[in-house]
Amino acid sequence: HDQRDFEFAKKYNIPIKIVITPTDYGLNPEKMTRAYLDDGVLTNSGDFNGIGNRDAANEITKFLAKNRLGKKTAQYKLRDWLISRQRFWGCPIPIVYCEKCGIVPVPEKDLPVKLPEDFKFTIGKGNPLEHCKEFVNTKCPKCKGKAKRETDTMDTFVDSSWYFLRYCDASNNKEIFDKNKVNYWMPVDMYIGGKEHATMHLIYFRFFTKFLRDIGLLKIDEPTLNLFNQGMLHKNNVVMSKSKGNVVTQDEIAEKYGIDTARFFLLFVAGPDKDMEWDDKAIMGSYRFLNKVAALSEKNIVSSKDAKLESKMHKTVKLVTENIENFKLNTALVHLMEFASYLGSKDDVTKNSLEALALLLNPFAPHLSEELWEKVGNKQFASLQKWPKYDENKIDKKIDAEDELIQNTVSDIISVIKLANVEKPVKIRLFTAEKWKYDFFKKLKKEMEKTRNVGDIIKAVMVKEHGKDISALVPKLVKDTKRIPEVIIENEFDVLNENKKMIEKEFNCEVEVIKAEKSQEGKAKQAMPGKVAILIE
Repeated sequence: HDQRDFEFAKKYNIPIKIVITPTDYGLNPEKMTRAYLDDGVLTNSGDFNGIGNRDAANEITKFLAKNRLGKKTAQYKLRDWLISRQRFWGCPIPIVYCEKCGIVPVPEKDLPVKLPEDFKFTIGKGNPLEHCKEFVNTKCPKCKGKAKRETDTMDTFVDSSWYFLRYCDASNNKEIFDKNKVNYWMPVDMYIGGKEHATMHLIYFRFFTKFLRDIGLLKIDEPTLNLFNQGMLHKNNVVMSKSKGNVVTQDEIAEKYGIDTARFFLLFVAGPDKDMEWDDKAIMGSYRFLNKVAALSEKNIVSSKDAKLESKMHKTVKLVTENIENFKLNTALVHLMEFASYLGSKDDVTKNSLEALALLLNPFAPHLSEELWEKVGNKQFASLQKWPKYDENKIDKKIDAEDELIQNTVSDIISVIKLANVEKPVKIRLFTAEKWKYDFFKKLKKEMEKTRNVGDIIKAVMVKEHGKDISALVPKLVKDTKRIPEVIIENEFDVLNENKKMIEKEFNCEVEVIKAEKSQEGKAKQAMPGKVAILIE
């Protein structure tokens, strides 16, 4: 069922045998004017008649294997690539052409053949090296007669397919590299490159590695352990390119915002594996944040320790470290920004909290990092310091839970305002859950560690006074465990009241925090631990 085979058979009157036919009509080879190329079922195929053509391929393979007539294999084809190019920059090909001896390779003792250093480029057609007489004209290694060098140069991939191995022993003048050194350092831990290299360099450098392995120079089978494809930068929905004239230059950005801003913006706006669109307006957000970081050096530095600040610092170090290790650089910056904003909200900060911020910021905004590091009293470079360590024991989960409660509450208020289509709220009422629900949630969590059987859990946590509510809640919470806070904060009312001024400032209106059991409002009954009920006026 191939159009070319069909045309060949028709031209030379070769009988056509139909083996795939549509499910809703038959085919007559004598009346057909073109090959049938769509899916269908097998016909004229013995035991395989009536089977869909795609399923049949697997069934026929099984039959062949069972009867020892064949087996399933995967075949790989290495794409051809350009070895030579007609350009100056590249490795000279070590071949000379002699009128008497023909094509002669340059002896190993005369390698490498080097490009001329004092060559002057002139505008003209063809390969520039052809016009360099000092390079072209040479002697034949065999007969010592007149000969000419090959003027094509190798494609740059010839170098890039193995030079990572040479890095392990770069000063070796006796051999390609010391096998022991290469086998110690290789393979590469992480290969970072564009996805367009999947059918180019990724194939080439694997091929070189396997060739060098086969001749005994390497023990490794693969050149790298991991692959990471970075995204592409776009402007006006087109990949940035000099040829398209849509490139934003580093000088341009540095003059307006400083190069740290450009680095920070590029890493923050999207994951490093995602394509992203350059936005001249959005970069201002990164610029404003870095200015706020710079202002932190003017804070009053105290020596007394703050448990909440310590907890936040150690948690930030933990999260930023883990995200960097997993290439989630934009997420790492989110946590960094949250910590910096917290420091900005305090009147007093500790020296080690600013030092931790400076060190965490160093990979993203190195110039500002060094400035902040120096301003808090350090003389050596921040980039020369050890990466900060975190202590799990100093991360207070209750403090984290309280912060999460405030963040989620603010986020929920924004959602309710949008849904209610309220332009300027006059008053916001926040209802915390009834007291019995906090006890219920704690018991529920303990029982769910033992079983997920809804009936058994209901029996274990049942309180007769609230039986109807508990019977309705348990199945929902067992099905969706995200609705159960990791830490149950029994003093949510106090936490919200402590942060009331901040919420009022955020929404520019009055905020009232109310315990559900002290309210007649029907909405109050919807409040759950970790999830306040909200009324907007």
